[in-house]
Amino acid sequence: MQLEAQDYAAILDVLESVAGSHDTRDYAARVSAGLYRLFPCQGASCTEIDVAGRRVVSEPAPPLPSGWIAQYGPAFEKFAWQHPLFGGFISGERVGPTSWDVDGAERAFARTELYRSFYEPNGVRRQTVLIFPTSHGTSMVISIDCAATHPCGHREAAMLSTIAPLLETSYRLVSRAEGNLVWPPADADGSTMRAAAAPPVAPAPLEPLSESPQKLTIDDAQLRAHKALRSAGLTARQAEIALLVASGAATPQIATTLQISTGTVRKHLEAVHATLGVSSRAAVAATVMRLVHPEAAGILGQPLLSR
Repeated sequence: MQLEAQDYAAILDVLESVAGSHDTRDYAARVSAGLYRLFPCQGASCTEIDVAGRRVVSEPAPPLPSGWIAQYGPAFEKFAWQHPLFGGFISGERVGPTSWDVDGAERAFARTELYRSFYEPNGVRRQTVLIFPTSHGTSMVISIDCAATHPCGHREAAMLSTIAPLLETSYRLVSRAEGNLVWPPADADGSTMRAAAAPPVAPAPLEPLSESPQKLTIDDAQLRAHKALRSAGLTARQAEIALLVASGAATPQIATTLQISTGTVRKHLEAVHATLGVSSRAAVAATVMRLVHPEAAGILGQPLLSR
């Protein structure tokens, strides 16, 4: 889609604000606020995820109401693995901008616990997401939430595609200028370097930035499930696909989630079938259930979505 002059002017306005960031936390807040101004969306957020350290820091726009984390945080923590783009969160790869839409290809997502307990109560039916890796092992996730009353369309997708590489470049410049890592490395004894400078752990702040956000962690059971499947002979990509199959994802949804073609998904599935010695998607799901660690089985043990 061809953007118009006013679209580019609006993009430049956001970038000018982001250029004034004094650290990565400020960058996240400015990106979220800028995208919320830029698009007719329900909300926007810029989140840094450290999967290995099970830490999340997010800056939403508009600010979340008091009590929101306590009400919805536990559901997201428990079922985050069901997110259509969860594979992108943990892969450390660049993803998007891409979208999921429960009125489109991701209809199956509408039947998951994550959607019913987290997105549906908040009216979110579509989300456009950009994920890019940082130089210190975390992932930046920039998302735009769309609802029936705020339907993001082709114009918004084109604008986000235009601004995406510039936002990534801006992050790297801000991170270098800041002079330290968002997630400080651990000392030999396991303690954290410059612990006092480490950001608070939260999915989103409940109060202004000067206040301390509440905590939320991402369950690492999915990572253990990946290891169990790798031990069974699957490659990292095949393990991702096997887990998505176990969650009930269809081939087009898997392709969108992993940013690969449906043909590539089918080839990987053939390899998964051969390695696991099974001949159907249902058998893949059943085998996944048997292979994963008992602690991980809890998150995969929900009824599978109907095909």
